[in-house]
Amino acid sequence: MRLSPEQALRQPWHWYWVLVIANALDLLFTYTAAERGIDEANVILRPVLLTPWPPLVKLAALALLAAGLTSIIRARRNPSPALRMVRLTAWIYLSVVIFHLLGLYLAS
Repeated sequence: MRLSPEQALRQPWHWYWVLVIANALDLLFTYTAAERGIDEANVILRPVLLTPWPPLVKLAALALLAAGLTSIIRARRNPSPALRMVRLTAWIYLSVVIFHLLGLYLAS
């Protein structure tokens, strides 16, 4: 099924919001696991986990992505490559959320 130009320009935003929600859940479940005494598996994140840096870095990255998507859409360029990247990243983060849920379930 072929998307209309308007639908094609809106679709990256749908996946962007999936990515935002998945990132928020990832952070929430990471903090929940840490509160339950489960060690952070990410060695880069481990030393800064309980500082303001993780949410700030996520927020900055998502803001930059939003700016990039806005730029692509305003330039009326083909959003397909950006859409594929955002969709893939959203699926990765959704997988991370499922991993968190399984880990929290098994640890309880």
